[in-house]
Amino acid sequence: MATPSAAFEALMNGVTSWDVPEDAVPCELLLIGEASFPVMLNDMGQVLIAASSYGRGRLVVVSHEDYLVEAQLTPFLLNAVGWLCSSPGAPVGVHPSLAPLAKILEGSGVEAKLEPEVKDSLGVYCIDAYNETMTEKLVKFMKHGGGLLIGGQAWDWANQGDDERVLFTFPGNLVTSVAGIYFTDNKGDTSFCKVSKKMPKTPVLVR
Repeated sequence: MATPSAAFEALMNGVTSWDVPEDAVPCELLLIGEASFPVMLNDMGQVLIAASSYGRGRLVVVSHEDYLVEAQLTPFLLNAVGWLCSSPGAPVGVHPSLAPLAKILEGSGVEAKLEPEVKDSLGVYCIDAYNETMTEKLVKFMKHGGGLLIGGQAWDWANQGDDERVLFTFPGNLVTSVAGIYFTDNKGDTSFCKVSKKMPKTPVLVR
């Protein structure tokens, strides 16, 4: 496994700005564990994109699923898929909920196909954080060397349900927590997010 700083550089290669959609309010990500590291922070130190490793695989987490279908973020999305794929040339599977992402990747020469289920033949799988049926398969996929690109936010989900324990019950957290990254019900602020050349340091969140 490459060092987090080398991984950060690979993920940020050629990314000059965070042109995120203003109407997509993200959530703050909580990082724990040795392997997880921040990729995008705002000026208040909130983590909005993070990455980690688990088993033989890798994980990139973005704090709103709309970021995964945003053409302005193509340089970062291509870097993410490239970094996540441990077997060069293996196809990228995209869950139908993120269909525009398959078009973005294909338009840049990446072999991407819509796949409602994660399969061992894929190098990378991309999915939103609201799927409740594939938790075990996604964790196993990462453990055996697959790369997972996952996006969502938990504040809106938390507002709709009775369960306060977002860290333990939000569907995405059942997957990403194995690699030390959690979606929280804190809203993230995107009014000022600068692109760092070096891996940013994260404040430790204490709840």
